Amino acid sequence: MLNLSASQWVVARIVYGMLASCAFAGVCSNLALALVSYRTPSLRSSCDILIGLCALLDGIHQFGPLIQFQVLFGDGEIDNFTCSMLQLLPEMTLFGECACVLSIGIERLTAVVYFAWILVFSFYPAYLMIAYFEPGRHICSVPAPFHGDSGEKWVRALTAVNSTTAVTYCVVAVAISKRAGVSPAMRQAFRCVFIVMVVDVGGWALCNGFLTIAFALDVSAETQFILLWVAGIFVNFGLAAKASIYYTVSQCELEARNVMCYNKPLIVFLRKISAALKNNTGDIED
Repeated sequence: MLNLSASQWVVARIVYGMLASCAFAGVCSNLALALVSYRTPSLRSSCDILIGLCALLDGIHQFGPLIQFQVLFGDGEIDNFTCSMLQLLPEMTLFGECACVLSIGIERLTAVVYFAWILVFSFYPAYLMIAYFEPGRHICSVPAPFHGDSGEKWVRALTAVNSTTAVTYCVVAVAISKRAGVSPAMRQAFRCVFIVMVVDVGGWALCNGFLTIAFALDVSAETQFILLWVAGIFVNFGLAAKASIYYTVSQCELEARNVMCYNKPLIVFLRKISAALKNNTGDIED
């Protein structure tokens, strides 16, 4: 049980406010992106579905930090079982999102393999939460449901899939840069997806690196807990930025100024990404 001082609570609540703001923005932007994908009939290819699915999983996962809102009014501690139930879906969608981002980078697999892999990986945190469950009370942060050795396994699994994602995208990027027959549209589409991956995986890398340094320092458990929230800001900011990146890199800003509608330019570029990834020999018509 944590025993934060009055000054530590002030700092913790300020940091949590920043974390919750990033998470809330991510919920809104990613669910909006998922809704655009779902409600646009032309976005039904496997690539379109994966992009929309990643956004949906991101949006659900980012409800996880918001579950801790009780810390703004009290000590925020709840029963471990209740915490595990509340965080179960956000934890599963976290792993599903990481698997989804990796799947977009592996272009030669079939859609069936994509979704099977995402589903299987999504259930891994549920296994960890059940197998290592310990009764007690904690502040219900995103890592809180992982008790004992499961916390380390949770971090290792996320690190492994994100590292694999980074390597996969870099290999594909090198292949595209050296391939003469790749169209400008294909290069632009992959550039956008690559930037999204860098922001996503970069957020996790900064988070893990920050935590490694923080836990190596000789500080109290209370200070480490606050640093855990600071590290979470990197991840949630990266996830929240995805929709904005799709919008900005699409080069549809002029159309967005003329037509005061967020969804229209986003739909246009999602169509461009889909068409480019499906046909790497021809240009894309606007």
